[in-house]
Amino acid sequence: MRIQVEPHAVLRAPPRSLYRGERRIDIIEIIDQWYGPGYRYVKVRGHDGSVYLLRLDEINDQCELIMFSAARVQRLATRITRPGSA
Repeated sequence: MRIQVEPHAVLRAPPRSLYRGERRIDIIEIIDQWYGPGYRYVKVRGHDGSVYLLRLDEINDQCELIMFSAARVQRLATRITRPGSA
């Protein structure tokens, strides 16, 4: 899914925010990133607590949302894997 991002002022830095429709989501944490020829993947956490995996096509200046994990799903997964959380 193609999305819009607000680029960072520093070249090749991860974006500062992303837009899902009209909704702006500020990026508060860069979890991971890795590079390929002409693109890079960036795994980020938004201010909404959700995790987003973005593919930044640096040649064509496009961004795709590859994966999205809602904050509520992550909280549930944490509760399930925490010892003694039955």
